Amino acid sequence: MLFALCVLGCHDQSAPEPVDPTTTHRPGVAQADRGESVLTDLARSGSNEPAWFDDVTSSSGIDFVHVSGDSPEKPFPAANGSGLGMLDFDLDGWQDLLFLTGTQFPVDVNRKKPRNRIYRNRGELHFEDVTDQTGLGHTGFSAGLAVGDFDNDGFPDVYVTCFGANQMYLNRGDGTFDEVGEQAGVGHAQWGTSAACLDFDNDGFLDLYVCNYGKWSLDTNPFCGDPARGVRVFCSPRSIEPLHDVLYRNLGDGRFENVTEAVGLATAPARSQGIVAADLNNDGWIDLYVGNDLQANSLFLNRGGAKFESVGELMGAAYDYVGNMQASMGVDAADTNGDGWLDLFATNFEDEHNALYENLRGEFFDEVAHQRGLARESLPWVGWGTLFADFDLDQRLDVIVVNGHVDNNRRELGQDSSYEQPPLVWKNNGNRFDFLGVAAGKFFESRGCARGLSIGDLDNDGAVDVVVGHQDAAPVVLRNRNRAPPEAVSRIIRIHLVGTRSNRDAVGSRLVVDDPTGTSQMRIVRGGGSYLSAHDLRQVLVTSKANEPIVVSIHWPNGMHHTLEPLVPGHQYVVIEPPDKTDPHPRVLNRGRLQ
Repeated sequence: MLFALCVLGCHDQSAPEPVDPTTTHRPGVAQADRGESVLTDLARSGSNEPAWFDDVTSSSGIDFVHVSGDSPEKPFPAANGSGLGMLDFDLDGWQDLLFLTGTQFPVDVNRKKPRNRIYRNRGELHFEDVTDQTGLGHTGFSAGLAVGDFDNDGFPDVYVTCFGANQMYLNRGDGTFDEVGEQAGVGHAQWGTSAACLDFDNDGFLDLYVCNYGKWSLDTNPFCGDPARGVRVFCSPRSIEPLHDVLYRNLGDGRFENVTEAVGLATAPARSQGIVAADLNNDGWIDLYVGNDLQANSLFLNRGGAKFESVGELMGAAYDYVGNMQASMGVDAADTNGDGWLDLFATNFEDEHNALYENLRGEFFDEVAHQRGLARESLPWVGWGTLFADFDLDQRLDVIVVNGHVDNNRRELGQDSSYEQPPLVWKNNGNRFDFLGVAAGKFFESRGCARGLSIGDLDNDGAVDVVVGHQDAAPVVLRNRNRAPPEAVSRIIRIHLVGTRSNRDAVGSRLVVDDPTGTSQMRIVRGGGSYLSAHDLRQVLVTSKANEPIVVSIHWPNGMHHTLEPLVPGHQYVVIEPPDKTDPHPRVLNRGRLQ
């Protein structure tokens, strides 16, 4: 029935889209009264339980302020913003923070400011600006980033997508980075957005998928809005001719090869925004899901490391539940219901609910956001960054979404669309997600114009913290308070996987725990996820009872499978893949108690 609906109701992708640059950015106007009604419900949804998050930005030492590049000319790339990332660039055990920025148009890379900035984590949620020492202060228009160990030397490298030439920074292991994009063959100059690391051919080297948005120039930028009143807004995405994304194969010698056409990915160009790489049909090969702007979302299944097959429409992951095309930005993949199959999530524009696609055992995806409680509160807002994580340490994956409009002057056109919008969190209660509202913390009572979102354990206490990037404003650092109860640490295990035969970051791995209570946890090391951002690759697992050891099964990207001896809660572990296929035992290092 769902497939029939898609066949009858989905847009004809073979027909060219009409281009009307005089229209506003996207169709649909969220009504202020509806948005305020939702916020009223948010206030009612608060409880006497402790808040999930504290805003610790003011004491963090982070003084970065993003620059979008917005101006009276309304340069389109400025609307989409920039991302941010977590990485332990100096291998001291603490996740550092890298913030990207746009710049004024026309872009001049010789400007000294604004520039990307990286902050070293000094512990206790305090950060120090080390941009000058590292060489990561690019001054062009930076959009997204991917973090991965491309040369398998143990140190994380950084890839930055740009409006202009993309940048690849190799970590030299001494606190500095070298920009090698052109030499490596990955410095193409288009309009890059999100990027993801993956080992699509399982040869042990991280490959790179780069999303491209479209063709645009300031010289050909049309006037959109109301010329009579002199009110100019960003043009519709339909005014932008889409481009093909690019897949680069890592040759293992510092060079990358563009294999987009060779592996079947040069099928239809799209305005790509978000990308997540994960094994979606449990066949041992990492697949790709791409959120596209006012085009069908893309699902590419990996057929044995040699070809990808486009199956988004066929498998029900391209449109919403009635076959409507949406304007997707952020995406993520996770096993939200504990059935062992990865589901998909996409954030969308106002009047388009955020979409949850449940995986029906690799045969089909069922869009069930309404049934699972994720649709109503998202409708008035423009969603961007999003990620699944077990924020409250109850073994189930919750979801966070950050929002913000593209135009800050819609009211001058008589439209009640708010530029600054609230962030949203839903708690996973098993069969349904319950909207948490302001109970998540004071930050969730506020409004901002958000874009990037990254998560990870910034204070090494075992709970997942959050960093949010904003347009033309400072980021926000949120400390997860759910570790605060004394008994919480006795239920948490954190695992960092290290590949040997697989890629060093173990992207594509999955960790599985079958709890005696019947609750199954599956956590994945995914490539990409969220919007324009990169995340802590360490995984958090939770026991049902305090101090109860748990047995963890690890499925490595190359097909090896290991079951670890029971691990002790309250500790952090490094698990190293056996270099020999005949060795049944990975090396497990206990790195001590969580902070």
